[in-house]
Amino acid sequence: MNYKSLAAHNAACNEIYRQFQDCEAEHPYRRLVGYCEHIHQAMIKCIKEQREIRRTESARFQRRLKMMKPSQSESSND
Repeated sequence: MNYKSLAAHNAACNEIYRQFQDCEAEHPYRRLVGYCEHIHQAMIKCIKEQREIRRTESARFQRRLKMMKPSQSESSND
């Protein structure tokens, strides 16, 4: 099957997304009444978890950068 691409997420989220696409392709009418909803909810949950992980890592990285900047400016003044 020709899969649509998902943004840069981990392999688990991409696999869930492929399952969702397969479900919608295999059940074109049932999907309209929520047949694939359980897969869709799992995909949303996985993407939210990945977003939280990236947000936490980004905040940690920003704190580290802020801590490094004052020490670099002090050493350049010497």
